[in-house]
Amino acid sequence: MKAKFAGIQYLGDSGVTQICKEAVIQLIHAGEDIRDVKILTVEETYSHALLLTLKYDIQVIIKGGFASGYNGEAPKGYAFVLNLLRNYTDSINEYIIPKSIFERISNPSLTVKDLEYINSIEPVRPNRWHDAVYLYKDRERSIFSEFPLTIPMALLDPRLIELALDFDKNPDSAIMSAYRKLESIVKARTGLNNESGVKLFAKAFQGDDSILCWENLDLGESKGRASLFTSVYMAYRNNRAHQEPRHDLSDDIREFILINQLFVLESESVVRK
Repeated sequence: MKAKFAGIQYLGDSGVTQICKEAVIQLIHAGEDIRDVKILTVEETYSHALLLTLKYDIQVIIKGGFASGYNGEAPKGYAFVLNLLRNYTDSINEYIIPKSIFERISNPSLTVKDLEYINSIEPVRPNRWHDAVYLYKDRERSIFSEFPLTIPMALLDPRLIELALDFDKNPDSAIMSAYRKLESIVKARTGLNNESGVKLFAKAFQGDDSILCWENLDLGESKGRASLFTSVYMAYRNNRAHQEPRHDLSDDIREFILINQLFVLESESVVRK
């Protein structure tokens, strides 16, 4: 009788730890809801693959790029992904599988019977994967520092989308264009065409007689919102306009998101009656 292959997704590359690490990172970075983690171990070789269960019971195999029991890249990668995954689920267990099933993970050619077997066996007790996490030595850096540096598009004001799409090509240009666009929008709404930068935003938002304001806010909150515009321009825009680009993508993204908040606040403001 012909074996029935399991309808399952395979990620990573057997024996290549970095690619398997990146596969786990990409799943989390994409917002996948990881409900359960099965560590699939071959005792003879100390090799590990992962079977992840996501939302709607979708299952994903991360191929066998991990190992334990010695000091090397594969055990370090194993420690990294375990440290990462335990932030997202409490359901992490290890299962001993035959070498033949592990090889079918690598091919990839898992069968329905293979999955049934994995689901029928008992997890390793006492739980020993906790010992592996301590191989992750780089505790001074956040484990999330290896995630891709990208702009969260879903949070952006629609008027910044076009700039964000080309952000990675020239972050400095995108940021300066965002500053200029914000000034143009505020000038058009207020008629303060002869003002720019800090003076423009001070006249537009600050004081009891400002042209723009936020309705139904107490005085302190309104003052705080208004001061954000002038503070950001003094702290970031003016320096950027007179310095060479720093080429620090993480700083650039943070600054772009800060400008985005100014766009959001501007959109919520109204002309003072």
